[in-house]
Amino acid sequence: MNPAPLSHSILITVRFGHSDLLEIVWHGHYVQWLEDARQSLGTTIGLGYEDLMREKFAAPIVDMQLKYKRPARYGDKLKVTATLHWQQVPKLVHSYEVRRMSDNELLTTAETTQVLLHPTGELALNFPPFLEKLRQRWQAGQIKLEDKPTESWA
Repeated sequence: MNPAPLSHSILITVRFGHSDLLEIVWHGHYVQWLEDARQSLGTTIGLGYEDLMREKFAAPIVDMQLKYKRPARYGDKLKVTATLHWQQVPKLVHSYEVRRMSDNELLTTAETTQVLLHPTGELALNFPPFLEKLRQRWQAGQIKLEDKPTESWA
């Protein structure tokens, strides 16, 4: 049986520079917020950029899908949640939600897929040892995440 997904959230305050003249957030800023949430989750569980660099692996995004449901606006406080889903093959699949904190309205959903590349640039066909250890901890229920979102400087 697959273990439950791992989720972590960050908090964003929409700054003036994030929005246009109508005070609506420019669509490209969502991608940065998703990355910030994914990196915060990764750092929390031992799968952040630093961990990948230490192991000399890369994890480029090969697919990204976003669905904009409602606009975020200047001054909104947002909760951006990244969720890592269990995979049987060596790739990382995250889903995301962006919600406005004042009314919990769902503004955006997204999904990314990352592959793993060896230091030579070749596609990893098996989970590398460092990721296999993390998977064993995950499957054993040894990864505990706080339900408290992390403040982001984004």
